[in-house]
Amino acid sequence: MFRRLILLSVLLGPTLLDPGALAAARTVTVRPGDSLYGIARKSGVSVARLKALNGLKSNTIKPGQKLRLSAEVPVAKAASPDPVSAKPAPGRTAPARPVAAKPPAVYTVRPGDTLGRIAARAGVSVAALRAANNLSGTLIKPGQRLRVPPRGTVAVATRRPAPLRPRTEVRVVYGYVRAGPRDTLASLARKHHTTAAGLARLNHMNVRARPYVGQRVLVPRRVPVPIPPAPRRQPVSVGQLRTLGIPVRVLRVDLRHRDVLVAPVLPRAGLSAGARVGTLARTSGARAVVNGSYFHPRSYVPAGDLVMQGRLLAWGRIPAALAITPDNRATIMTSTTPLLGRPLEASWRGMETVIATGPRILTSGRVVTRYANVFRDPALFGRAARSAVGLGSNRDLVFVTTHARLTTTEMGKVMARLGVRDALLLDGGSSAGLAWNGQPVLDSVRKVAYGIGVFTDYTGRRYAR
Repeated sequence: MFRRLILLSVLLGPTLLDPGALAAARTVTVRPGDSLYGIARKSGVSVARLKALNGLKSNTIKPGQKLRLSAEVPVAKAASPDPVSAKPAPGRTAPARPVAAKPPAVYTVRPGDTLGRIAARAGVSVAALRAANNLSGTLIKPGQRLRVPPRGTVAVATRRPAPLRPRTEVRVVYGYVRAGPRDTLASLARKHHTTAAGLARLNHMNVRARPYVGQRVLVPRRVPVPIPPAPRRQPVSVGQLRTLGIPVRVLRVDLRHRDVLVAPVLPRAGLSAGARVGTLARTSGARAVVNGSYFHPRSYVPAGDLVMQGRLLAWGRIPAALAITPDNRATIMTSTTPLLGRPLEASWRGMETVIATGPRILTSGRVVTRYANVFRDPALFGRAARSAVGLGSNRDLVFVTTHARLTTTEMGKVMARLGVRDALLLDGGSSAGLAWNGQPVLDSVRKVAYGIGVFTDYTGRRYAR
């Protein structure tokens, strides 16, 4: 009897008589008399799993039919076994898992292998094989271990690049043009993409009137400007510090805020009247006011160029200025051209606010001790109350005022200690003053020609020269 069983085992093979061998196989061929339940019992694979692997809708099978016992697909003979796909012991049911969830197999590169041959044997694309192994090219070497994605993988999942954020935006900025001999409101309107009626209202003119030659006409312009970075602090703040042993008032302005406006503040009667800093703060509505630059003691005419809302109000011989664009980028500009009492109109083109002042006391964080020849008044360099304006960056504006008596060099050191990179002196002595929320913090002793106002929540027009 024992010999007959051995002979029968040889004839039938391990498929039906050896459950362990059947469990190790990946496919089985149905023989006459087989049932799906019997194959499931011998292979250790549940009936539900067999039906899922072979796409069966019922338990009916027929002789000669090949049934898959595993979802595993071999890559090559040299491929290392996948521990995740190990077969369960006979009698235990393996959990059903979708094919896509199976991790990639691992293949060790052999001499003579190429990426194309490995991909062909594995039934995947070269691109998928490269993506699975983060390969930038097709070069491989013997002994290298490659992750092989499931058979049939062709498409490579690529990360979409982040959309480029625009760096500029278009704003409407107002400026003045001079009318030519043939210009009419209609022709100027067409040139600047507006209407004749709109230009008439903007310039308080009759729509039928014709501008005379040389007349300054206010027009809107659509100007591309850099998008401002996110604000870093509140729009404007004031504080009292002691720097280098000197008590100072510091006014910081974050120009990253779109609704911040820094502009000259004039007395109600105009440039020829003069007013104290505290009065300028009450009448202007500015959040903060600092005294401006030098002026004639009797006529109050500014000693340097002054641009307000893109219009040149005064000009003089001072070669340096704080200049601010309508989109709130600030710079300190210096001219080496002899002025001869003529305005630097070309230098201020595109600027909304210009305040010529000086001397320059700080350049790139270094204190300046040699000044332009225009600054010759000995009183300028003696000890006196001081005001100054500086930049930490083109979006960080700093005003400093103190009634302590300092030299120009000492004021430069104070500004450097506060983190300012470039700085100019404003008027000092009895003119030095600062006001906050309509009230003087350090009021000027005397009247000044104008102040420098910081407005917040400004939603009006922006201008450029």
